[in-house]
Amino acid sequence: MPHAPLPPAPDAVLFDAGLTLIHPSGEVLAEELAAAGHTGVDPARATTALVLAAEARHLPLPTRTGGTDKVARTFAALLGLDPDAVVPAVLSALSRPDLYRDIDPEAASTLRALSEQGLTLGVISNSEGTVRDELDQAGLLPYLEVVVDSTVVGYEKPDPRIYRHALDLLGIDGERCWYVGDGLVNDVLGALRAGFGHGILYDRFGAYAHLPHIPRLTALSQLPSLTDAARDPLRVVS
Repeated sequence: MPHAPLPPAPDAVLFDAGLTLIHPSGEVLAEELAAAGHTGVDPARATTALVLAAEARHLPLPTRTGGTDKVARTFAALLGLDPDAVVPAVLSALSRPDLYRDIDPEAASTLRALSEQGLTLGVISNSEGTVRDELDQAGLLPYLEVVVDSTVVGYEKPDPRIYRHALDLLGIDGERCWYVGDGLVNDVLGALRAGFGHGILYDRFGAYAHLPHIPRLTALSQLPSLTDAARDPLRVVS
């Protein structure tokens, strides 16, 4: 949970989509690994590894490896598998349209609670031009005022322009906007760099518990109490 005192109460809360509101299926990951001969991988471990591996997209090395390949190789290493042998299976899983099919069980109720507080809600996502449809299929689109897809706008997180594009669409000031996502670089640091008032890491597996000064949620349902508490500057949330 974030350390107190909280920043000013937000007028809007924006979210990442994949790995935040909608999660990758560990069953799909394990299935692709098994098809390539790597059996016995626990689906929950596979999902956790992908969450952590996603940040590898921003590593500067190796220089001749693309971002998706870096994610795939890091995913394999986290599971103790040979990256050279596993990368094709990971890339196959990442290309499957049914990979992101697990809706966070608290997504709808959290969005509903924030909306009832009078907050404007939206999504900023690094996606393939499909995030709006995915949110619609998940039943989450009615809660969202704006959906910004990196493929549609032409730049992706953590580029400050994608955050500012969302702010321009909403017509609000960044200092009165919070951002919630699973990525330390993409979401928390990216949003702060773009001038957002607060960035919160959705760390549902507790992988970043060793970073005590990073505001974190381990469940989306913790968020409405934080936005509510921010309206009372004398209230301390631990």
